[in-house]
Amino acid sequence: MISSILIPTDFSPASWQAAQLGVELSRIYGDATISFLHIYPISSKYAHKNGPKVNDSQLEEVKHRMNQLSHDISDLSDDRIQNVVLSGNVEETMMQFIKDHNFDLVIVGINSNGHDNEIGSHTVRVIKESGVPVMIVPNRTSHGAIAS
Repeated sequence: MISSILIPTDFSPASWQAAQLGVELSRIYGDATISFLHIYPISSKYAHKNGPKVNDSQLEEVKHRMNQLSHDISDLSDDRIQNVVLSGNVEETMMQFIKDHNFDLVIVGINSNGHDNEIGSHTVRVIKESGVPVMIVPNRTSHGAIAS
């Protein structure tokens, strides 16, 4: 049974597809909660230095986009959807978030570049290291989602 779903989003068409599928699965499983996660990337070259920081207005803009996403995609009650905005190295922050929470499923959208649907390094790491089932949703497909 699925009771908690994580959907990382970068606001791309593929992440929109993943969000739609997540909402459908949440309805199928009744009480499943959804956590939308956006990580505002900070370059890894500044990870150990006093490099560029994310300012409050940038984070507020992303939070607004997250609220708009969950509002546009779902009529689920607010207690079933959580919008999370974090900043940092995308891979490290995502892996830590997954580790800190007890998700039953991660749904990741991948962007197709032309004719292929290549899986990116962030997604590969989630599949290999998270210990959580991962469903891959290409933004252009006639075959549906691919589960791992």
